[in-house]
Amino acid sequence: MQNLKSIIKNSKVLYYLYHYIMSTLINILKIFVVPDNHLILFVSYGGRHYSDSPRIIYEKMLKDKRFKDYKLVWAFIDPDKFEIPNKIKIDTFNYFKTALKARCWITNVMIERALNFKGKNTFYFHTTHGILVKKDGPDVKNKKFNSIAKYKYDVSLAQSKYEQKIEMRIFGLSKDKIKIIGYPKNDILSVYTKEYREKIRNRLGISSGKKAILYAPTFRENTNFHETFKININKWKQMLGDGYVFLYRAHPVVDIKGKNNDSFFIDVSNYEFLEELMIASDVLISDYSGIIFDYCIMHKPIYLWTYDYDDYEQQRGLYFDIRKDLKFSESEKNIIYMIKNHDWMNPPKEVIDFQRKYATVYGNGTQNSVNLIYENIK
Repeated sequence: MQNLKSIIKNSKVLYYLYHYIMSTLINILKIFVVPDNHLILFVSYGGRHYSDSPRIIYEKMLKDKRFKDYKLVWAFIDPDKFEIPNKIKIDTFNYFKTALKARCWITNVMIERALNFKGKNTFYFHTTHGILVKKDGPDVKNKKFNSIAKYKYDVSLAQSKYEQKIEMRIFGLSKDKIKIIGYPKNDILSVYTKEYREKIRNRLGISSGKKAILYAPTFRENTNFHETFKININKWKQMLGDGYVFLYRAHPVVDIKGKNNDSFFIDVSNYEFLEELMIASDVLISDYSGIIFDYCIMHKPIYLWTYDYDDYEQQRGLYFDIRKDLKFSESEKNIIYMIKNHDWMNPPKEVIDFQRKYATVYGNGTQNSVNLIYENIK
């Protein structure tokens, strides 16, 4: 199935055939589907995960009396992986029928599977999954062809005016549809306790007193959804010593390979809740990923390992040079050296300045989102 999807994505002719034929069939089906005003459909990262802001909203709704008569349904690529009461398999007839019936769609990417359809009475709530430094949508450089799927969001979330402006461009949305109310997934980053952090660290196997490094690289199109693992773990272990533990988090849409964990290296790519990994860690290493716009809320150190900056900027494109805001290096050895010599006594000024510029609204995204959804579907 993954190979078939890859072939369609890389062939303009096949993609257009898939888009128009399937879109037509689903819109014909819509004629016969009766909307269900008490059905809400959730999808995270195209059905790969039970995570991110859709999960936070879902768990909030379960406790909210206003939604006690609603049926909350999740769609997954592999439903058996998740212990959710109401779940369906994505890309099936039942999935498209459920999507057409639903009063509300809640997702951090798209529901339509690169197609063009929407339910007769559907309120489309897009949480987004991160502020962007890398170009997206029509702005991406060197694309073989542009997607012809249309963004039909009724609401899309943002946590700064910077992101609102970017979303207006890439999604083609009017300003009033982009609500700067914060991300539900980030609420916990500003209010977590030491006890909560220690509980997560114990669950992950991080020994008390050790500094936890979280490495979370972005997605790279030229890998065809395969993992890029360029880390020399022995070098990190030798240079840092026993006082550190290395948490590796692959991008949520890539195919990952199993790795051997030990007292220094822990592969947390299959750990569903990224916000917990951010809380458990002491420092972030990334590159052009949206995680930096979330992590900065905690005012913990961030280092950018930009070993392929020129190539990435040429292939994908970036909205601005992230290296002007945060500490960076193209050398793996230099990144290790900077972490080893980090001043843990003082908060990183450049991260605080970055947060004040790009992550200006946070802390109450979940309640704001649930209220907004209810007001639109009640």
